[in-house]
Amino acid sequence: MEPRNNFEAVLGKFRKATRKDYDSFVSKVANPSISDAELVKCLKSLKDCATLLDNEHEVLIGVLLKLDWMRRSSAVVQMYQSMMLNIVSVHTVYLRACLRALIKHFMPVLRPVESKETPEGFVTDEMMAAHNQGFTHVHTLIKTIMKIVPMSSNLLMPLLIDNYPFFTKDVYIQECFMKNLLQITYYKPDLRQSIMELLIEKVIKLDTRAPRSAILEARLQDESQESGIFNMDEETSPVIEYTDKLDVLMVHLFEYIQSVCHKDGELEWEGTKRFYREMLYIFEKVILPTYACCHIQFIMFYLVSFRMQLCDGFLDYLWKLVQNPNVHSVYRQSAVAYMGSLLARAKFVSIRTVMRTVELMMKWAHTYTHTCQDCVMADVVHHGPFYSVCQSVFYVFAFRQKEIFETKAGLKWAKSLQFQHLVQSRLNPLKVCLPLVVKTFASITRQHQLAFCDHIIQQNNRSFLPVDSSSSQTSFETYFPFDPYLLKRSMKYVEPHYRKYDQSVAVDDDSSGEEDEDEMFTDDIPSSEAVDIVTMTGSLVDKTDLMSYGTSPGFKHIL
Repeated sequence: MEPRNNFEAVLGKFRKATRKDYDSFVSKVANPSISDAELVKCLKSLKDCATLLDNEHEVLIGVLLKLDWMRRSSAVVQMYQSMMLNIVSVHTVYLRACLRALIKHFMPVLRPVESKETPEGFVTDEMMAAHNQGFTHVHTLIKTIMKIVPMSSNLLMPLLIDNYPFFTKDVYIQECFMKNLLQITYYKPDLRQSIMELLIEKVIKLDTRAPRSAILEARLQDESQESGIFNMDEETSPVIEYTDKLDVLMVHLFEYIQSVCHKDGELEWEGTKRFYREMLYIFEKVILPTYACCHIQFIMFYLVSFRMQLCDGFLDYLWKLVQNPNVHSVYRQSAVAYMGSLLARAKFVSIRTVMRTVELMMKWAHTYTHTCQDCVMADVVHHGPFYSVCQSVFYVFAFRQKEIFETKAGLKWAKSLQFQHLVQSRLNPLKVCLPLVVKTFASITRQHQLAFCDHIIQQNNRSFLPVDSSSSQTSFETYFPFDPYLLKRSMKYVEPHYRKYDQSVAVDDDSSGEEDEDEMFTDDIPSSEAVDIVTMTGSLVDKTDLMSYGTSPGFKHIL
């Protein structure tokens, strides 16, 4: 039988141990200077002989996978795609290597620029356009491979995980990889949850390396330098670098959530519900157990803002976690912190929802105090979820008190909560909860004659909490996950739905006999390393919102 093309004849000689023509062909294909027309001929020859390219031709396949084919003419692109499809459909042994090579194309090589005035890693519009065109070609090939080789779906996700760029890589590399992974979810929706989980895990690595206190401190330094107070010629700090990367990636996550849940500007409800269920799974698995993050959790804040049913479902899910004694205490405390922060901060949460949820939390807290009547005094170690519920109630009540008392039955409802009974219980939540929350709550409840806390607070200031022998914890701390958002680029997705603390509703504290403690809320407070909930206490207060959990969980001091 006559050879179908010259390369088939070359393969015939190769099988007879004559490698000269074969090696010459491989070198020709690998030559970056080869013309498009000549490359098309070579690729067509390989396509026609795909069935003959068995395990003995790994070197040739390796050369093909390293080709910079996306930047060439459309004829080369189409022929390369056809050739590679023929090879992997016949020889699945090359499938993993092919997918790995395609995934690596999601990380464009940033070639050094010639101009000294151009910063390293600078990407021009022309470069970005070329990269995006190349990404389109890669996705076309991956999508087709997924259709004709079913087993490729099982290989793709592990390869995405293994090849994800390290968080120290250039922000443009991080951005390109994320955008391409999100693009995969449009033609491979069954991988969406796994891809979102991977992306969120990676973003959390940046989030935890850019804590709130460090961001505020870096901004303060920038302001000082701009005002001429300091004249420092220093390189960009790692915190600023991580913050910039985090901000860019958060923009893409918000944009993706918007695009998934909306079609032609309208909310696509069924698709949104499916996406919400996937994100709730990721939230419980990845976000909820992470206590040092400041921003990634806002993707849930943004998602549930689309419709009140989502917000109600999220609150219900969190409340079930809080009530479940089989869930670890740390997760229960974190869940109720999310509840309190969402109820206080979200503009889309109605006051009716706030009152209904606070009422549920108070009923649970009262029931808990009845079951712990034998307790002699406060015990942070054994009753962490209880104190978290109390603190969230105090926080939300103080934050939304103006709206509560503006309702027709607001005062009557507030009296029905029986705050006095709770604060006088032997568990003594006023002793354990954060001082600024306690002060604000005490001031408001005193004004409306709902509870009288001052005497209890004074007694607590003269005593100390007992310390469990297995723990060095002497006070209770938690954080409110939806404290003010600090990333400038992505803030536009959060700001329209976000409630800042209204300082005009602050109540004057007329109590006497206490030392004025205004200064303690502006002093640096070190973060605690020995608490069940790892805190994000910072050393600076965000000047844009005194409810920020910088040196406190959020209330402007009242005294």
